[in-house]
Amino acid sequence: MGFTPWPADLTPEGVATAQRFAEAHGDIVSVMFIGGIPWPEALDGKPFSKDVQASLSDRPSADKKLFLSISPLDKDRRGLARYWGDKDNQPLPKPWDKEPLNSPRVKKAFLNFVLYCVQTMRPDYLAIGVESNVLLSRDIAKWRQYKELHRDTYRAVKKIYPKLPVFFTTEILHYKRLARDAKGSEQEKEVADLMRYSDLFAMSLYPYMSLETPRPLPAKFLDFATRFKKPIAVSESGMTSRDVPLKSYGITLFGSDAEQRHFTELLLKTAARDKYEFVINFATTDFERLVGRLRPPLDDLARIWAFTGMQTSSGKPKPALAVWDGFLKAKYVDP
Repeated sequence: MGFTPWPADLTPEGVATAQRFAEAHGDIVSVMFIGGIPWPEALDGKPFSKDVQASLSDRPSADKKLFLSISPLDKDRRGLARYWGDKDNQPLPKPWDKEPLNSPRVKKAFLNFVLYCVQTMRPDYLAIGVESNVLLSRDIAKWRQYKELHRDTYRAVKKIYPKLPVFFTTEILHYKRLARDAKGSEQEKEVADLMRYSDLFAMSLYPYMSLETPRPLPAKFLDFATRFKKPIAVSESGMTSRDVPLKSYGITLFGSDAEQRHFTELLLKTAARDKYEFVINFATTDFERLVGRLRPPLDDLARIWAFTGMQTSSGKPKPALAVWDGFLKAKYVDP
């Protein structure tokens, strides 16, 4: 059970707050590289930027498990990840802006970067795709390209690191077609096909992000995950503890302390029953202070997750934290 190191604020203290909380309330840390790939450097074996190197050297303490996620897709899951140079999320340089997801250059560069990250950071779990099935909802042609990229990367990594769990993560609202643009997609069929090249079924789960999600969350909401006959994990998750009006989107996302507590208890009871490998709650701490530093519409985008922490921005524990800590401290014994 653990968290990402997402900061409570864009300050040294905000970073330290998240790190201290993750250290005290978890035994695994999730590090996500979802802001691009250093494509030309990875392809040609050239040195990475200082920003890339700094991220690769920032491994959690040795007494925590490390879950590393690397995405070849952009933040909207619509195509190739952007360029990670002096900073992340930079425009793709030519000719990378025209490369298909399954081009030989993309395959080689992505594999080189993945292998370098594994060698440098020594993760205990590795995702080589993040919420990959969202691409299926948005572009079926690129989804087919992505499946080829994932398959070839998976095979190559497993050949070198046969004991390392390698997988992609599945966004559950799209999988259940509770997201608007997922309605006509063949999620079950396509995800099951790609699961042939995945050691875990790893779920990304934010139920409040769709107004079609039943409230309260049904007790059997996650029971489908066992159908893949593989170990299960929660790669990222969260429930907002208050209503979040989003002016840029013209909607309000609904939540409360009680709903966050219910979600946490349901998730962890299911995880204990079905023996999940791990569960990640994305945020340790509410980060409305960080949101307040952003300009529209980025502030609304960040606000979507701003109240999914297990403590408030002032450090007050939420009701869900008692549930979380109870499961963290419990010892489960096979019957």
